[in-house]
Amino acid sequence: MASKKVLVLGGGTGGYVASTYLKDAAREYGVDLDVTLVTNSEWFYMPPLWLDVAVEGLALDETRAPIRNLSKYGVDVVVDPVASIDPANRLVTTEGGRAFDYDYLVIAMGVTNAWSRYEGLSEAGLHNYDPESALRLHEALASFRGGRVVILAPEMPYRCGIYPLEMSTVLAAKFSKRGVRADITVVAPRMPNGATIAEALGPSISRLWRKYLDKYGVKLVAHDGLERVDPERRVVVTRNSEHEYDLLIKVPPPGLPGPLDTPEFRFEQDPRFAKARAPDFRHPTYDDVYLVGDHSMPPTGLTLAGVFIHTAAIVAAKSILGDIDGLAEPAYAAPVTCAAYVADSGWLGTCEVAYDTSTGMYTWNDKCYVTMESPLIRLVKKGFYAGWLSRLRFDGVA
Repeated sequence: MASKKVLVLGGGTGGYVASTYLKDAAREYGVDLDVTLVTNSEWFYMPPLWLDVAVEGLALDETRAPIRNLSKYGVDVVVDPVASIDPANRLVTTEGGRAFDYDYLVIAMGVTNAWSRYEGLSEAGLHNYDPESALRLHEALASFRGGRVVILAPEMPYRCGIYPLEMSTVLAAKFSKRGVRADITVVAPRMPNGATIAEALGPSISRLWRKYLDKYGVKLVAHDGLERVDPERRVVVTRNSEHEYDLLIKVPPPGLPGPLDTPEFRFEQDPRFAKARAPDFRHPTYDDVYLVGDHSMPPTGLTLAGVFIHTAAIVAAKSILGDIDGLAEPAYAAPVTCAAYVADSGWLGTCEVAYDTSTGMYTWNDKCYVTMESPLIRLVKKGFYAGWLSRLRFDGVA
């Protein structure tokens, strides 16, 4: 059988998982499979560790590894930003003028930070959704001597839905140990059923959040839409409330990467995202194209989180292998477990994921629960991410 070409766009979690899974399976089954990954950065990052950069001063080198080291596992790596995608002609071009054809395309390009969607949001506040910004937030937190802290999520969905609660409780515990008096308020969108984000993942996880929010006096306000942020007056204005701040920590609204902001890929019902269909994350029109990044989770019923991207990348890889030579049975997104911080402790949470044939969508957030709570989970979380990074720091191939 002639070699098949798989082109992977994006060097984050989705690209890492899809490309290595495909090459590992190809070696196991003796399949001739060329995998090329195209990315815009020399680094593979673990974004969850940027919270540790911001709060604890973790060095950036501890959050990244050289993406070119995927070549050790048989993946060809090209560092050159994607300029355009032509799915009808199976052609991808880069800003450097290179052109790539493919038999299968896996897109995992993430989302952009669409700060300009809201008045004043670009100018106001700090965040830790990229490494340099995490360093700036660390400097601000280290010099913070007290006052009003607002953690703002402008809209749903956003990357890592528990982030505002995680950050608020971690900061509350940190400030308490430092003797810093801080009035912390989380301002986040009201859920469609009227609940706050603390109740979004069901009663088990809600009880955990409420215990720590109450312990540290963190306020949680559900807003009905962000109107603007006024950086001069230092105030957040929503449709139903106003919040003055001395320190604003903001969550970025998601936007489409430029190459996906086209009629071929833009999701008509919500143009913040790119179209994909459950259960296998294929493009609705082009069966040889899979979309497994944050940009395409909502159209399948999932949300913006690394655990969902991880499982989506495996589903896509198995589907490609099945197409090539019947090497794998059709796969579905699996239950996901994540490790999270809460105050000075940690917890493991699991969400059951099911594919609903009647709607053609995945369901998950009605069956989420805490599986363990312990300070040791903080070490588990860091160790898990260190394991991912170590594969790209290893000098040989096992």
